[in-house]
Amino acid sequence: MFTHTKIYRIVTMSLVFLLAFPALSFATGKEQIKISNGVQYDYNQQTISGYPQAIRHMTVDLKDPYTTVDVGYPTPLNKLSPTTKQANAYTGPGKQVAGAINGSFFWSADQGHLPMYLIAYRDRLMNAGIIASGSDQYVNQPIAFGIDKNGKGKIDAYNLSLSFNHAGTDYPITSTDKHRSNDNLILYTPLYPEPTTETNALGIELVISGVSGGTALNFGETVSGTVSAVRQRGDQTASTIPKDGFVLSAHGEAMQIVKDIGIGEKISITTNIDEQWKGSSFMLTSGPELVKNGKVDLGIDVTSDRARERAPRTAIAIDKTGTKVFMVTVDGRQAPYSKGMALKEFAEYLVSIGADRALNLDGGGSTTMAVRKPGDFNVSLFNRPSDGRERSVSTSLFAVSTAPKGTSATVSAELAKKGVYLKGTKGSVVLNHVMDNYYNPVKFSTKNMKLSSPQGLISTNGLNFTAEKAGVGSITIQGDGATGTIPLEVVESIAKVTPSTPSVEVRAGEKKTITVKALDSKNREVIFDPSLVKWSVTPNIGTITAAGVFTATTTNGSGTITAKLADKKVTISVAITGEYYRIDRMESIKNWQASAVNGTAQISTNSAKEPAFEGSNALKLTYDFTGKSGTSAAYINAKTPMKTGGKPVKLTARVYGDASQTWLRGKIADSTGEEYTIDFTPENGLKWLGWNYVTAEIPSAVEGDVTLKQIYIAQPTASLKTKGSIMIDDVKAVYNAKFKEGLFKDTGLTFRAEKEISALVNEGIIAGYADGSFGPYQELTRQQGAILLARALKLPLDNVKDPGFTDMAPSMAFYKEVAAVAGKGIIRGKESGTKFDPNGKLTRAEMAAILQRGFSLPLSEKNYFNDSKGSFAYEAINSLALNGITEGIGGGKFGPAQNISRADFSVFLYRTLSK
Repeated sequence: MFTHTKIYRIVTMSLVFLLAFPALSFATGKEQIKISNGVQYDYNQQTISGYPQAIRHMTVDLKDPYTTVDVGYPTPLNKLSPTTKQANAYTGPGKQVAGAINGSFFWSADQGHLPMYLIAYRDRLMNAGIIASGSDQYVNQPIAFGIDKNGKGKIDAYNLSLSFNHAGTDYPITSTDKHRSNDNLILYTPLYPEPTTETNALGIELVISGVSGGTALNFGETVSGTVSAVRQRGDQTASTIPKDGFVLSAHGEAMQIVKDIGIGEKISITTNIDEQWKGSSFMLTSGPELVKNGKVDLGIDVTSDRARERAPRTAIAIDKTGTKVFMVTVDGRQAPYSKGMALKEFAEYLVSIGADRALNLDGGGSTTMAVRKPGDFNVSLFNRPSDGRERSVSTSLFAVSTAPKGTSATVSAELAKKGVYLKGTKGSVVLNHVMDNYYNPVKFSTKNMKLSSPQGLISTNGLNFTAEKAGVGSITIQGDGATGTIPLEVVESIAKVTPSTPSVEVRAGEKKTITVKALDSKNREVIFDPSLVKWSVTPNIGTITAAGVFTATTTNGSGTITAKLADKKVTISVAITGEYYRIDRMESIKNWQASAVNGTAQISTNSAKEPAFEGSNALKLTYDFTGKSGTSAAYINAKTPMKTGGKPVKLTARVYGDASQTWLRGKIADSTGEEYTIDFTPENGLKWLGWNYVTAEIPSAVEGDVTLKQIYIAQPTASLKTKGSIMIDDVKAVYNAKFKEGLFKDTGLTFRAEKEISALVNEGIIAGYADGSFGPYQELTRQQGAILLARALKLPLDNVKDPGFTDMAPSMAFYKEVAAVAGKGIIRGKESGTKFDPNGKLTRAEMAAILQRGFSLPLSEKNYFNDSKGSFAYEAINSLALNGITEGIGGGKFGPAQNISRADFSVFLYRTLSK
């Protein structure tokens, strides 16, 4: 690091040598699965209002005699559990959960995680809940979803009546089994998860015991009991809830109702609901209402923050007949995968799929959709929760199949190797699952399954086959009463052969397996027996077996490998070297997967606007550490540890940085299994933007062969937590300690300014092009010079004073950098200071002037050059010479009027910073 400079992170780069990453976009994606006789799952990845949205919905057909919807409610009331766990616990004989979504809202931990709103089950009130006041609240109206007495889905208002009677007078009860608040009269029942009411001493409580008919609060029924104890105001001991009764707990104004009731007096409690809801299978209250009479009709202030927020959402909806129920989720807070919807957008989508009534459910991190995959006995998580994991919730809604065990009907199977088959090639079929006529999974034995082809394309042996005849047809799988079909095409010949790699780089004596692909005239892959390939190598580079295993000679050299299949052949170039072993070109990311600690991470291949350094592809790691405490890290993990060819002295890689000041590291393992962390940069050392060449030394304690397990970025510094992306390409293991590669494709190790350019790149002052070139001889503009000086001098860019240049408006890119440098008097305007001329070329004289001013170099009147007299920068030019920063262009000349190139400016700036 230079001794007197600190480089700020570069946020936006628009000059030719600094590139910005493009926004990713998603094409519309769809998936559809029938998961039971009456339930269909749909997935839609689409853009709505300019944002990507991942939408899933299940359509439940209640006309199917074996299909219904049910609710999962907590027992005890404060129990939270993931929707998948609730669904799989519900599943049993005669009731298979085909799909599930999370249910309604629940209180936070300080309120005991109790359900917030009404739950009724089989005409019994399980939780009365509350109705919030205020049009900006989610649930400000009593509206529930349920299955009515006719087996139809219902979303409608309700009127819950809950009261107690004493001495012939009825009194309303506020709610059941919730934390008591101001002026409440709460009925605590044996369903309450704690043995006591947990209330403070600021109320009156009546303990009611010996309740006749049990403590279930069934709609349309009255139960009676006797007051067995009274807790007066000021008593610190909370009342115990009797197993055969209740506790009425009053506060504030409600105390006037119960204050004169004494021990031994009779109390009756009546629970009732609207006639339209009586006999319903269940009721679950949530909100707001989203759709009514087939139109968007939000039951919340549409201008409120809750309505406008783009967030994950869950909803339940019905069609006009009530025979179709829609369970819908949209993921969110995960751009560019899915942004999430405002409530109005969500309602509009629900209308588009046929909703007549719709009700919002708990969303955000609670949004969950679980689906029973074909062939599975239990549901599994299908959406991507915004927390990165499935959240435990209070209630869930289930799409349930009540179908009995049926007869085996369908077989799901696939070819072990997918593609077009070459005649004479052997293959096999993999069985996935068998389902009965009700879509229930069926256990099966592979021994009973037989293959055949109606077109006579194959001969068979169990689940194995040989392609015998060219043609287009199918394979039929039959057994235990079930049938399945797989399409199959067999070709007589191939059009061309392509290698798994166009070239091979190996170390002396190393073994490497080579494979080829065969393509037909339609450019489709053709499956063939590897034994049909005939291999050969040019003399003196090694040997190759019939299985394609190449063994290199013990000396460096080059040559070719030839593979011949049928009448087609392909040649592969071979280079044998002792200096390095290429670990991964990153042309494919199949062996890599992402993970993160205190943040998020995902991997992809580079886009067309993000060129790889070598070849066509590079691995892109996208991360987000914002808002996270502790050390954050984003990892790329090798599914199978990558070989390095032995015990190298260092690993190298090409890394496209994002100037995030993160710490680029890796993890390796030796032959004993011991793991070591290696550093490609120091802590906070990833300062550059664009491609760079990085190295990591292998610890001396490593024993035997080394494997690469992981590359990652870490950020331990809280103030530097950010989000961004880097690219990784051309990872090598190096065996010669002196081996090094050029930083850019057009400079190289012997380039005269390689050292200086590399130092500036590492500090994030300058960068190359996205294609891996630097453009050393391109002439620098005045604006580019200002930007580089601003970074090198760590000039603050906030609240910069307008320098008054008529051709540099504050809205223009890099205005702040120009203003900061001009404000310090480092670079001056033209035409009496009225214009800056940002695109004008920077001359060597101007370069001398701005370096002298920027770094306060001592001036000198001693003349070092025969062409600098008369130049406005005469003293500044001599100052650079005095300080050993320049020696001129030769022949005693400095060339003050010549435009300065990127390479020369890099040299001068490096020397100045090093003083």
